[in-house]
Amino acid sequence: MTDEMEGQPAASCVTEGLAFDVEARILREIEWRPPRKSWEPVISRRDTLGLLPQFYSATAASRMPIEIWDKILGYLRYEPETLGITEEVCRGWYLISHRLKLGHRGTDCRSMEDVRLYVRYIKTIPRQRRSETEVVLWGCAAEEGKQRSRGGNQRSDNEDHRSLADVGTFAAMFAGGLLPRLSALSIMSGEWTPGSIPQSVFLHLSSFHSITFLELADITLPSITVFLNLICAFDRLERLNISALRLLDRRVPPTGRRWAPSPSLKQLRFRDLSWADELPMISSAELEMSSGSATALLLSNALSCSDLQELLHHAGKALRQVSINPFKLPIQHLRVPDVDLSWNVGLRDLIITIYGFAPAALLERAETYGVIQRIISSTCPTVLEKIDIQVWLTASAASTSIMSHVLDALRTALCPPDHPLEPEKYTSLKSVELWFWKADESSKRQIEATWAKLAPIWFPSLYSRGTMR
Repeated sequence: MTDEMEGQPAASCVTEGLAFDVEARILREIEWRPPRKSWEPVISRRDTLGLLPQFYSATAASRMPIEIWDKILGYLRYEPETLGITEEVCRGWYLISHRLKLGHRGTDCRSMEDVRLYVRYIKTIPRQRRSETEVVLWGCAAEEGKQRSRGGNQRSDNEDHRSLADVGTFAAMFAGGLLPRLSALSIMSGEWTPGSIPQSVFLHLSSFHSITFLELADITLPSITVFLNLICAFDRLERLNISALRLLDRRVPPTGRRWAPSPSLKQLRFRDLSWADELPMISSAELEMSSGSATALLLSNALSCSDLQELLHHAGKALRQVSINPFKLPIQHLRVPDVDLSWNVGLRDLIITIYGFAPAALLERAETYGVIQRIISSTCPTVLEKIDIQVWLTASAASTSIMSHVLDALRTALCPPDHPLEPEKYTSLKSVELWFWKADESSKRQIEATWAKLAPIWFPSLYSRGTMR
């Protein structure tokens, strides 16, 4: 017998032995090698037969060691169309090819090149098998030679030199239902600079009929008009999350302008309200609107206002949950500003945070905690269901006095005036929780002792039902 390739006498036993060694080594590597990415499947020995070459006919290529083909396929990692063809040539290449294509599956796109690779990958998958439900678009690096100065208007480090131009690229390339199951889109950490994104982006985004959730986090938009155009582009949007949004122009759009948001857009969540100086006192807020039109009106008014009370007035009865940090602003004359929630008659969950970085003289003064009493007392007693008070301690502040001050403020707010031992007036309360963070062992024992002494006496009904803890 002669070798067909070299014309030399064949050493079949040697060839088979080498092939066996290569196969055995690959099997060992596959079995013990951890996944390269968190989303890669763990491949067991049972699945490894699919990784070995199984050509449909015997050729010279079929006799090449698999490790060579593994390297060749690796060079094709940026050619998803070619990888798709290799799967048809050799069924043993399917898992390798699929793993390489997953590297560009696009759940997170951080550049326009990522978007282009992702669309090429998606087109190699039959439409009925495209199961992607969420895409995150991050601000991409600005063009070379066009870096901005860091002086003057300071922005977050993440946003410096980041552009949202890839949003326009994504909208244009995936328009028309290329991702039929896409339901959530997030746009993160970048600036929508005028001219970097064409006006056609809103038309392209309007073809994404499956999107029901939109998140905008740590981004800068040119104006409220651009913001509302973006929101109204999605005709089936149901939920909107906004975090650390900045606007270069906060003027209210013309009153004659008609907005047509999704009729189902009724759930809003805000975090890190940073478009005006007083708003950071609101750490987060959740609203439940009556209609999409009411949502658009609220957004237009909220994004243009600079006063905290004005913002709460605009929210009105739609406010369901709010987290307030009255110590977030610079404290003048050791006084904490008040927050009036009397307009927010639909409020169910209230969170008040007290950070220990405030002056110790302020934290240990009983009058300081009157802000807790006034905030709670301004809520609707027949609707409020949950109160959370979170206190972050420091070594300089006396934890025992803070605990007693917090409990006293709660008693004043929850119990009827002049009748402290009667049933609490907040009839809908289901939970009252006090959280003390960063407490050392000594402070923890003092806090627990103060709680055990005062809570059963001051809040007999809530304490006996286990509502207060």
